[in-house]
Amino acid sequence: MKMTIETAELVRALYRVQGIADRKSTMPALAHVLLDASADRGLTVSATDLDVGLSGHYKAEVAEAGAVAVHARQLYEIVKTLATPAIQITKQENNWLEIKSGSSRFRLVGMAPDEFPALPTETQAKMFTVSAAKLSQMIDRTIFCVSTDDNRHNLGGIHCESTKSHELRMVATDGHRLALAEEKFDTPIGIEQGLIVPRKGFQELKRVLSDANEAIDKVELGFSGNAGLIRAGSVTLSTRLVEGQFPDYQQVIPKASGKLVKVNRHAFSEALKRVSILSATRSWGVRFTFRDGAMEMLAEDPELGEAQETVEIDYKGPALTIGFNARYVLDVLALIKDESVVLELSDDLSPAVIKPLEEKGFLAVVMPMRI
Repeated sequence: MKMTIETAELVRALYRVQGIADRKSTMPALAHVLLDASADRGLTVSATDLDVGLSGHYKAEVAEAGAVAVHARQLYEIVKTLATPAIQITKQENNWLEIKSGSSRFRLVGMAPDEFPALPTETQAKMFTVSAAKLSQMIDRTIFCVSTDDNRHNLGGIHCESTKSHELRMVATDGHRLALAEEKFDTPIGIEQGLIVPRKGFQELKRVLSDANEAIDKVELGFSGNAGLIRAGSVTLSTRLVEGQFPDYQQVIPKASGKLVKVNRHAFSEALKRVSILSATRSWGVRFTFRDGAMEMLAEDPELGEAQETVEIDYKGPALTIGFNARYVLDVLALIKDESVVLELSDDLSPAVIKPLEEKGFLAVVMPMRI
């Protein structure tokens, strides 16, 4: 293998796979990235952790075709420091990899390409196309609720389903909060029954979609059995789906609430940020009191003191005091674009629903906490 590639192009390729290459695995190959150069496709860069795989094609001048696997983190740390606009990469005997950039020269220990795990490239599922911008926003609005508890495996991803022919719904929960986002698309959504895409799969898709150097308007998705395939621009991402049954989230979302609160999102968020400074050592607990026209937020710390803020709200009804995790509420407010938000409340033991005042298709449920 011998080729020349723009430094920025290779940095971009290696950045995209950093979240997938598994440095903690007992399999050395999983910490590597596979470089496969050919005259017709340029350079193909691939990585996998056996659950999620990512492969992308990048422009390169290939003088000699070939492939080699090399440590992903080492190569990335070297390449991103190089100052020349282009670099030369040559595979040498015993799978050593030589990198030349101006007066810099590196030789890295590589691995034979046949030792690198195969990535699934095809699925029997019919692919469907959605807007990249809409899908990216849906991921943002749900992934923060995905559970990180290894013992709750079925909560370790985003539940996806098609409630109507052209509508995609995504739901995530960690048992303390829940987020639901749905969007309508121009084409039918090819999901016959609910499935769970692992957090890492969508995280790596977001990494690709956030690349400012490649404008991606559409994303193709396809699911079959326990596998999913996602194509975005020059990148193909394959993922195993999370096994298990996602909980009945409809039972978590309150059907009716007796108290409706409307509040300016910015004023609410800024006040809560200030109050929450004194709630960090107490699990971010903040006490909310709702009265006619006013919402009072109180955080207390026996060793540090207390913080209190009052925000004007649109509410009429009996007073209600309830505790929430300030971080959970702020996470939701950061994802809403409307000037005002709505809080649907019942009593001090029931969860609250937070959603935009005007925009449809997004809501979050936050469980109360005792303070």
